[in-house]
Amino acid sequence: MRIREVERLTGLSRKAIRLYEAKGLLTVERSDNDYREYGDEDVARLKRIAALRRAGVSITDIQLWQNGVISGSEMIDKRLSELLDETDTAESQTELCRHLCGIIDGQGFAIDSDMGLLLSSLPESGDGECETNENTERFAPHILGFDIGTTTVSAAVIDPVKRTASAVYTMQNKYAVVTNNAWERLQASERIYDDVKRLLDFIMKRFTDIRSIGIAGQMHGILFTDPDGGALSPLYTWQDERAGLGNPSACDLIREKTGYNVPAGYGVATYYSELLAGRVPKGSTAICTVMDYVAMRLCGLKHPVTHASNAASMGLYSIKENRFDEEAVKKLGVCADILPGVVADERIVGYYNGAPVAVPIGDNQADFVGTVTDLKHTALANFGTGSQISLLTDLPERPLNSADIEIRPFIEGKYIISGSALCGGRAYAVMEKFFRRYAVSCGLGDRSQYDVMNRLAAEGMKSGKYLPVRTSFCGLRSDPGMRGQISDISEDNFTPEAVIAGTLVGMAEELYGMYKAMPHKEITSLVASGNASRLNPALPAALEKVFGMKVTVTDRRESAAVGAALFSEKAVKNNTDQGG
Repeated sequence: MRIREVERLTGLSRKAIRLYEAKGLLTVERSDNDYREYGDEDVARLKRIAALRRAGVSITDIQLWQNGVISGSEMIDKRLSELLDETDTAESQTELCRHLCGIIDGQGFAIDSDMGLLLSSLPESGDGECETNENTERFAPHILGFDIGTTTVSAAVIDPVKRTASAVYTMQNKYAVVTNNAWERLQASERIYDDVKRLLDFIMKRFTDIRSIGIAGQMHGILFTDPDGGALSPLYTWQDERAGLGNPSACDLIREKTGYNVPAGYGVATYYSELLAGRVPKGSTAICTVMDYVAMRLCGLKHPVTHASNAASMGLYSIKENRFDEEAVKKLGVCADILPGVVADERIVGYYNGAPVAVPIGDNQADFVGTVTDLKHTALANFGTGSQISLLTDLPERPLNSADIEIRPFIEGKYIISGSALCGGRAYAVMEKFFRRYAVSCGLGDRSQYDVMNRLAAEGMKSGKYLPVRTSFCGLRSDPGMRGQISDISEDNFTPEAVIAGTLVGMAEELYGMYKAMPHKEITSLVASGNASRLNPALPAALEKVFGMKVTVTDRRESAAVGAALFSEKAVKNNTDQGG
């Protein structure tokens, strides 16, 4: 059949059908005279795509599903998770997704009568208004960046000429390993690698000229590897608390023996804790961050190579000499060979299917690269699971004596100073959980409260009437036992808007307290990144009030993945300049 008949049968416009074909969601046979000829399966596929789009499933997620990168249930689970953070107007999409959970299987599902009713209550996706030139763009040169985060794994395909994203893909990080210990925070390292590789293979098949691959990810955490470069352990994430347990704890002993303050969750502290407990996996030859592990596996390396930005995040690292402090390592009775090799510049560590792979960098540094243009005069505030305030700095004469503020190697021989809050965006999530539970108790259903909270926060910020809230609900690196606090409550000011706005101001103040201790005299502007800043206008308003300067919210999605891609481009240039 011809496209006019397909339009009639599917209810889709010609533009929408062409868009789905351009995005690779549909492959149409052509006749001898080059007319597109559609079959019954093409019509069924288009109906499924239309149903998923009305449910709010992104085109990129449908691409990943159709190509086997994620399963149908993972695709729907991700959309349901997104809907938890969206407004009450998403109720119909939530109902449709829950219906899809019961019938989606493989690449197909039928549009039954129940789904038909749900679809009729939802607006068109708007894809009929979209134009695309991806069919030509996908054959042009691109650079690729990954960010292996605590809650998501993302990839950004970047046009190196336009400096814009041609595609962005995000998968949920569902790699948590369930244990009986509240202090453990583990993720399945091999599953992370498998998913990154599957996503990478899909992208390289779709975008045929990937010139370089960069990888960023969650710092501090480690895993153990064997002599062949395979994983012998799960990933002990930056949130793992084992090194802080006991009296004295592993962290206490490290400080006593070396003079270094290495908080719980940092790689060396985690390793030393496992060494003391006799739990180091048999046959371990190295420890490394998760992004170093992924790069090692992709390139077929036997021993991990890490950038200074990652190495410094593990502990016992000499910033001045850009290497691990071997004397301090020896004082712990640790063999230095267990540590990864360190490089301080932008470098290629290997190749994957002919594409050069850059040495991975930390997500904080990658976010800075992907977000900030005026490095000298701009500070970056990022809100994710935690939060960070970062700015460019010179190397100080003396090491910092703070677990909350660090000097971190950056790129091109520069450094950034960064202050980290453990709670960050989770503080607002704690408040949402509180109000959601109240709503459920009132019989209002288990619905997201973010839309209402954001509106009340805006009212609280506008009126200036908000309560002092200390948002250290998860403690501090310098004081793990610290907890949050709401103060100055009176009969007149104890209102939802005062508490919610106060939480946002508290999140900003926690970063500002660290910012004041940094060399910030040349900073004239503040950039905010992360979904929390983009989705809630009251958060940038709180930052502006606390920091006393204009705040720009970056419109770049997955900026750490973008930064990793840009870093890989620099690594290729360095490699070429050095005759590599």
